[in-house]
Amino acid sequence: MRETFARYFPHTLFGAYLIWFVLLGISPYSREVWLSENIPIILIVAILVTTFKRFRFSNQAYFLMSILIFLHTLGSHYTFERVPFDWITNLFGFERNHFDRVAHFSVGFYAFAIVEFLCRQALVARRWVAYLFGLFAILSVAALYEIIEWWFAVLADHEAGVAFLGSQGDMWDAQKDMLSDGLGAVTAIILYHLRPPWRGRCVD
Repeated sequence: MRETFARYFPHTLFGAYLIWFVLLGISPYSREVWLSENIPIILIVAILVTTFKRFRFSNQAYFLMSILIFLHTLGSHYTFERVPFDWITNLFGFERNHFDRVAHFSVGFYAFAIVEFLCRQALVARRWVAYLFGLFAILSVAALYEIIEWWFAVLADHEAGVAFLGSQGDMWDAQKDMLSDGLGAVTAIILYHLRPPWRGRCVD
């Protein structure tokens, strides 16, 4: 039973995502924002599905990658600043909704899959090189995404642009988002180091 569950774990995640996507696609706050926010997530899912037979990541990697997928899909339904997150906001006395920070933190979890791919494909000889590559890759993607957000906010309808940007009046929002991405990547790398799903020729 346990082996069967482990074998079909990625399929279970994919099925759950499809249900989640359909449910949260019903009457979103802004259809324009919903579409814009879901495009990158659909692309990620499509890449993982189409490459599954050629390269299957560990279940740990799929689980960590799925966190962003589910959180981002939720954020696309409400827009990130309107996601019901009051219990966290009130608990810590925050002045803004930090759901977007949590989602950005989960972006960094993809560093786990990057490190795993590099090690399993023997593209690096040392794990620390894979760790640095994973961290820098996440930081690069984070910066690129902030530029895309800015571009969309300028070109889109004003209300949709502000909702997509989700800065909530914070002039340092982009920098804090990138920091969250980076901290998520560091966390993922630590998790990989403590319990690597693959060692192979990639050594310390």
